Amino acid sequence: MGYKKLRISLGLLALLVLAACASAPERGLSLKAPSYATLPNGSEPLNPTQPSPIYAAVTAIPGDNVIRYLERKRGHALNMLSLSGGGQNGAFGAGFLIGWRESGRRPEFDVVGGVSTGALLATHAFLGTPADDLKLEEMYTQVTKHDIYDERGFVSLLGGADSLRDTAPLRALLSKYITAETLERVAAAYDENRLLFVGTTNIDYGQTWVWNMSLIAKAGDLELYRKVLLASASFPIVFPPVEIDGHLFVDGAARSNVVVPGMGGTRKPNPPVYGPGNLYLIDNGRVTQPPQALRRALGDVAATTVSVMMEQSMQTALIRSYFGTKVLGYAFKMVGIPEDVDIGNDVLAFDPAQMRAAFDAGRALATRPDPWHSAPPNSGDIPSWALKAMMAR
Repeated sequence: MGYKKLRISLGLLALLVLAACASAPERGLSLKAPSYATLPNGSEPLNPTQPSPIYAAVTAIPGDNVIRYLERKRGHALNMLSLSGGGQNGAFGAGFLIGWRESGRRPEFDVVGGVSTGALLATHAFLGTPADDLKLEEMYTQVTKHDIYDERGFVSLLGGADSLRDTAPLRALLSKYITAETLERVAAAYDENRLLFVGTTNIDYGQTWVWNMSLIAKAGDLELYRKVLLASASFPIVFPPVEIDGHLFVDGAARSNVVVPGMGGTRKPNPPVYGPGNLYLIDNGRVTQPPQALRRALGDVAATTVSVMMEQSMQTALIRSYFGTKVLGYAFKMVGIPEDVDIGNDVLAFDPAQMRAAFDAGRALATRPDPWHSAPPNSGDIPSWALKAMMAR
């Protein structure tokens, strides 16, 4: 880009920022406590030093938490599934789930947690029938970017729009795949003591809020259920934030790319009731990302910087998840997209060819006898001895 064009681009960007600042309405800070959400550690979001009343009965036994409670109710060690963010790469997770079923080894999940695109996968992964798998395949192999978002015009941006794109198409997609009948099935699973969770980022409070979607389904609140899913998948700046009870939410991956329930409580949890269970973690990204030289252009630098920030969120979440499984006495098992799969560099491209490649790679990987990694990759954030110490627990 020439110097003159760069000056024009920066001038337009400054104009957009000034216009947005001038026209954006003021908001007050909501003090409404959530009925169905907690912090990741089980505390009350607006009063983080106190346990959330949502799980008061669950934690009545000293040393118990949600996982220990569910173990007793279900009568066996749990199989938990956690689905990460990754935009169009959620096609990998959809393909892996289907290949896993085809291998004959996929269990019924007692607990499912999802963030961002993982939140969009979570409901049908949780319900787990072949018909639900077909919905996942449709969602991730038969859509394009036009099914996810509309571009905003220049006039709209000047008028104080809060994002570069409009997610009206995604809202319509959620209405298609998340119906009143879907909620009834999630509520029925809740009656069997199976739970579904979704993570969002509250940008007013700078917190991760973990929503108990099973309770929302039990209450029959279809609008809130869809809103939480939309919020969890609302990539910051690109997609508009979602307002719930006066709080403003964006993509859960902005703060934590993985949700692992059961780490709540004020004491170290009791030993597993029925022996070790499993945490299966599907990373809708690469387990390791090969380095490449970045082109020094504004768009490339901005996009790659955001990607690196999200990837760091993922690395931190993986270590936290691994630590959590050791505390719970569970096995950690994760998969990610193989390096040789062409998934492009833009997770918001929703390119049919790249999504099909990711889907097919996931499906093929799941048919292998043992596709799982038993520990997260060490990205250099913690010393190797600390990771080994956790592995030795």
